[in-house]
Amino acid sequence: MKYPESLLSSDETVLFDVHHHPVVLWWPVLLACLYLALWIALMASVRFFREGPALLAGAAVLIVLAAFLASRALLWSHASLVLTDHRLIYRSGVFTRNSREIHVSTITDVSSSQLIIGRIFGYGDLLVQSAREYRKLPYFDFPHPEELKLRIVEQVRACDVAGGSDASSVAEEVAMAVARAQPTQTIAAVPPERPPLYSEIVDQIERLDELREKGALSEDEFRKAKKSLLDRMSKEQ
Repeated sequence: MKYPESLLSSDETVLFDVHHHPVVLWWPVLLACLYLALWIALMASVRFFREGPALLAGAAVLIVLAAFLASRALLWSHASLVLTDHRLIYRSGVFTRNSREIHVSTITDVSSSQLIIGRIFGYGDLLVQSAREYRKLPYFDFPHPEELKLRIVEQVRACDVAGGSDASSVAEEVAMAVARAQPTQTIAAVPPERPPLYSEIVDQIERLDELREKGALSEDEFRKAKKSLLDRMSKEQ
């Protein structure tokens, strides 16, 4: 099931959307196949299983197993790991929805693990460490874990680069506002030690920028709030 676009912010793009490897369905499939083979063998060799209540009971068990397999397949189709340029999201559930999200900028470590059978069939586990979690979060039985890990690491690096440039651009804008508010050019635009107001404005703008990245603020709301803070600083200077 594809991740709904309605749950993405306006500037957010999905980089991958993957389900668990189909190997997670092996045991209900195996159980149904074994029962079907046994039932066919009994009907072929024992007349009792070909008629009356025994036949109905066997058919009922087969229907129950088929329904169980269908329910597992439905759960599989509604569970996915999604990476956007802002978040890593794990969603599951059919009638009730469960979602766990990690902002890409907070990811500090990504590792993968594959057993021999996983290397043969192309699946494994991902372990993701976030700066806001005390332990690594596991994501089990996903296809091509090394490739998924690489995509996540690349996006974390991209966010680090973008975050650094955003922070510097915010500082430059605040410095320009301070310079415009100075009475003469003989006074340094940005003193060696930031005045309390300067630091407060920078911190508030950086927090607003984080909210914009998470989708809590629109681009227009962010611009208005930033302009209000810069105007406030200019007036108080």
